[in-house]
Amino acid sequence: MDQTSFAERYGPWALIAGGSEGIGASFARALASRGLHVALLARNAEPLEATAASIRAAADVEVRTAAIDLTSPTLVADLEPLVEGIEIGLLVYNAGATHGARPLLDQPVEHALNLVALNCRGPVLLTHRFAPAMVTRGRGGIILMTSMSAACGSAYVAAYSATKAFDLVLAESLWIELGQSGVDVLAVVAGLTDTPAMRRSGLVMEGAGFVAMDPGDVVDEALAALPGGGPMLVVGEQNREMARAFWPQDRGEIVELMTGGAAGLYELPALPRPT
Repeated sequence: MDQTSFAERYGPWALIAGGSEGIGASFARALASRGLHVALLARNAEPLEATAASIRAAADVEVRTAAIDLTSPTLVADLEPLVEGIEIGLLVYNAGATHGARPLLDQPVEHALNLVALNCRGPVLLTHRFAPAMVTRGRGGIILMTSMSAACGSAYVAAYSATKAFDLVLAESLWIELGQSGVDVLAVVAGLTDTPAMRRSGLVMEGAGFVAMDPGDVVDEALAALPGGGPMLVVGEQNREMARAFWPQDRGEIVELMTGGAAGLYELPALPRPT
């Protein structure tokens, strides 16, 4: 898809939640280079403003920022000044967390609940806030970033894995629901990626023989797959090789099958696979 068509389909503004560094900042730069204005929100103002300044210097687009905690109980109200008067055509939920790796019971329960707020409550709230206008317009897109950790349960990252599985299944469900109205939804499954948040978590970047991906490569694959793609994209060939063992069947076919089952049980209309 050329730059003009991309901007028409997903513009004029993209909202990136978790847009200060790493994958989120790479999304912001890539979308600005495609002609979209970008609204960035993240908890820490300093890296957020640094990313915004670099985009303004490189692209002829508008950039808005707001230092907002995605776990805030007043999240939607908090972000209203950021999006006042603008049309959000693309939502990227790229929340990151320095989650570390410890048994669930070795950490305060607040640690797990923070991940639930960040990775589950946040994307539901922002989808409810911005998707209705996309549906009305008959165009737009939503990208939910998830993780290879969503494939199954794992010791040491129990809450993180569980919440990332929520993101994956939520995106797959939205893919078939919103796809009926021309809205593209994609779950982007990232593996080991060299981001500041991952380095802060204490992770060894060359651990277990894995090679960390560059955030820019993750974003390039995601944006290429968004138009007409979905419901799930595993980025990076190393990750795809692993994913073939975890998810051997086509996810779109499974989502369509399960949707048909739910429709039959509740006497609701069946929904076709988006095209």
